Amino acid sequence: MIELAYLYKIMEEYSLVVFWLQKAGKAGNSEALYQLANCYYEGLGVEEDVKMAFQLYKKAAKKGHPDAQNNLADMYLNGEGVPVNYKEALKWFKEAAKQNVVEAMFTLGIMYEQGIGINKDEDKAFHHYLKSAQGGYEDAQYRMGSIYLDGLLGVEKNISKAVEWFEKAAESHHIDSIYNLGYLYENGIGVERNGKKALYYYKRASLLGDYQAKLNIAHIYENGIDVEVDKKAASRWRELARQQMENEYVQ
Repeated sequence: MIELAYLYKIMEEYSLVVFWLQKAGKAGNSEALYQLANCYYEGLGVEEDVKMAFQLYKKAAKKGHPDAQNNLADMYLNGEGVPVNYKEALKWFKEAAKQNVVEAMFTLGIMYEQGIGINKDEDKAFHHYLKSAQGGYEDAQYRMGSIYLDGLLGVEKNISKAVEWFEKAAESHHIDSIYNLGYLYENGIGVERNGKKALYYYKRASLLGDYQAKLNIAHIYENGIDVEVDKKAASRWRELARQQMENEYVQ
C-alpha cells in the first residue's frame, strides 16, 4: 500500500496517495501515518489541516517513527495544531535525537543555548550542535563554524576549526558558509589572504543568490586583491547586484 502511495506521489495523483496511506495507516503502519500527516500538513490530496497532521504525527511518534517525533516536537515548539508546550517539544526532540535525527539534535542545541523551556546550558548546546554537525546537518556545521569563529558557548576562538566546519557545510551548498569562507580569505582573517580563493567562494555564493557576494566580487576586481585590476568586471558585478536588488524589490 505504501509503495503504491509512493508511485502515485511521483505521478502527482495525491488523492490516490491519501487513499492508500489511509488504508495502511488503519493497519497501524507508522510510515503511512507519518506520510499521511505530511499530506494534511501540506494540503496534498486533502484540505490542509494542521490539527489532523498533529494527531497523525503523534500516533506515528508513539510508534517510534523518528521523523514523526521530530515533526511533532516542532509543532509543540511552534504551537502548530496545538498550544505551545516546550516540555513536550523537548521530550520528543530528545526521542528523535536518540534515533539520530540530526535536525532534532540541532534544535536541542538551540533550546539549550537560548534557554527555551529549560535552563540555559552552553555545554549541552555545544554537544548537540556538534553531534548534529558530525551527522552531516549543514545548518549545524555552519553553527559550529560560527561558534569557533566568534568564540561562543565558552569555546575559544579557533579560525582553522571554523574554516573546517564552513567547508563541510559548503559541500552541501550552505550559502552563508560559502560567503563566510570568501570573507575570511578576502580579509585574511585567521588564514593567509587569498583574493582568488575569495572570488571562488563569493562566486559560488552569488550563484546561490547572495547579493553582498556580488558587491564583494566587484570590490576585489576594483582593488586588485590578488588578481589583476579589472574595472569592467567590477562594473558588471555591481550591475548584477543592482539587478538582483531591483528584482527583489519588485517581488
